[in-house]
Amino acid sequence: MVQFGNPPIAVIGGGLAGLSASIDLVDAGQNVVLLERRPYVGGKAYSFDDPKHDVTLDNGQHITMRCCTEFQSLLERIGCPDIVRYQDHLEVAVTDPDSTGHHVSMISADQPRALTRLGLRLLPAPLHMAPSLITYEHLSVAEKARLALAFEPIRRMSDFERLALDRQSFGVWLRDHYQTQRVIERFWDLIILPTCNDRCADVSATQAIQVFQDGFSRDPRAADIGVFTRGLGEVADSALEYLRPRGARIELNASVAGLITTGSDVSGIQYRHDEHLDVAGVIVALPPHAAFNLIPAAWRRREPFWRLSQHEVSPIVNVHMQWDRAVMRRDFVASLDSDAQFIFNRSQIHGWQTPPFWVSVSLSGAHDIVNLPQAAIIERVERAVRRALRRTSGAKLLATRVVKEAEATFRPKPGMNAHRVRPRTSIRNLALAGAWTATGWPATMESAVRSGRAAARVILEELDQRL
Repeated sequence: MVQFGNPPIAVIGGGLAGLSASIDLVDAGQNVVLLERRPYVGGKAYSFDDPKHDVTLDNGQHITMRCCTEFQSLLERIGCPDIVRYQDHLEVAVTDPDSTGHHVSMISADQPRALTRLGLRLLPAPLHMAPSLITYEHLSVAEKARLALAFEPIRRMSDFERLALDRQSFGVWLRDHYQTQRVIERFWDLIILPTCNDRCADVSATQAIQVFQDGFSRDPRAADIGVFTRGLGEVADSALEYLRPRGARIELNASVAGLITTGSDVSGIQYRHDEHLDVAGVIVALPPHAAFNLIPAAWRRREPFWRLSQHEVSPIVNVHMQWDRAVMRRDFVASLDSDAQFIFNRSQIHGWQTPPFWVSVSLSGAHDIVNLPQAAIIERVERAVRRALRRTSGAKLLATRVVKEAEATFRPKPGMNAHRVRPRTSIRNLALAGAWTATGWPATMESAVRSGRAAARVILEELDQRL
């Protein structure tokens, strides 16, 4: 039963972190107000209508994995678990446009491209990687042998040892474990770039090793990839349909101007132009710099708030491409070309059977491309896609849509783990949430959900102590 007589708990930010926190709070019987500055919720995981082409697109192609258990639990809780279709086991087709053409088992012999699969078989971890690594044709036999010199230390590493590596880049750690730059680019970056949104050279060893430990070294099914068969907007819509009947108040187009303090507590919120809301507690579920700017100036030098200003961001660029014919057969393909990275068969994933056919290209860690004009981005990506997919030969590119997320995620560079703060703060009724907080995960939907739930627990514990 929602306690309408009490001041509400305000959740600022309607991304997955804020939605998850709100759901836990209403289920605990709390009066909740969710404030979102935009006219929709979902944060970085949203859909939009493209009326020019009569299609609904996600801002970018998102995936999940079986190890993302809290995110999957959220989908089950709000009633849309079937939006995700998982692989039976991890399998990623990898194409190398620069190949000389001698690996042609899966493509035409007259095309100078090589494609192999990087996948997992159902053997005990970590041996489940062995069969696909043996046949991974983008590395030589000697290079594949080197992988074990890094995999074995990762498998054996304790949490304490991993956390001690935060100030070292994963690229440096890999070179210390006999991985050449070519091996890093053709194997390790292939996994770290989409999961951490930066390359091994720029990612903390602590963060990167956690990806391999949780995804590849413990459970053979953990890294199975799940694709979204319907628009991501359905996740946000389902969350709202869960919250509203349970008494949550949703305020859209509601920019929060500031927090009102009484002593050492937050007592109220000022939002929109001059609206005021008395609160019992606050969860700030915003990106780190937006959260820092919302903190009252007198508090910004306190722990942990000053750490929020230390964060940097890493961009993602997504290019949606409309073709006159089907240009790929698989759900997705990875490319060793940095201008393609991951190519998704959006029409097949969503079950769109008739032309035109949509393909989405996701470029993570897109520091060198995000500030280019859209025409230049399209030119580079189209060239890379045509090199990666032989079926584009003779195909006509009908339309494109570029979506830039200049501040897609926090940047997990060496030393940043110290600035990933816990949800509890020095202000007893103020908690922090967001994929950038100290969840132990990279900036993923899983991290966002975990952070929201952790922040809700902090506020509920504080309310219990007041009784």
